[in-house]
Amino acid sequence: MLAAALAAVLPLSAHARETGWSVSLYSGPATNYYFTDFVAGKFHWQNAMVGVALDGRLAYLGWGWSLMGEAQLTQYTLGHNYQSAALGLGFEYNQFSWSRTLPTSFSVYMGPSYAINPPQQYPTSQRGSKKNLLNYLSAEFAVAVPGTTGWDVEFRTYHRSGAWGFYSLDADESTMIGLGIRRRF
Repeated sequence: MLAAALAAVLPLSAHARETGWSVSLYSGPATNYYFTDFVAGKFHWQNAMVGVALDGRLAYLGWGWSLMGEAQLTQYTLGHNYQSAALGLGFEYNQFSWSRTLPTSFSVYMGPSYAINPPQQYPTSQRGSKKNLLNYLSAEFAVAVPGTTGWDVEFRTYHRSGAWGFYSLDADESTMIGLGIRRRF
């Protein structure tokens, strides 16, 4: 019984001592369609996005959950070329049943995003305008590269919009799905 209790506590203690910082480089196709269209399978590739994200653990909450902070820089290309920067808060979970043999994490982040020269998605006749400040929502699923220390491959999504009217009523600017590599340190 004592051995079972120690086995349950030791992974948490080792996990709590990790620094919790990582940097990711990712890229993928992007669309300007509404997010609900994207979820419904209507992904129309309009440009590409490359992003760099710096993530850090702000607090370990227990049971595999952490409060995280993220800073991102993105570059859109192969269409309307522009850049954006984002700061967000989120949560990460990393205690899947297979995580001892294959470290895996799932994270979700949200916060403000500022774009330089964003596209004008909607005609001015429909009260459309360029929206520099919007909300971003990002999700990441990362799996350790076997045989390495601190390297992961990741599947990442990135979405910029008006957050159902919180930032803007008519902005659903971009959704990207892509792959990347992450270095934990």
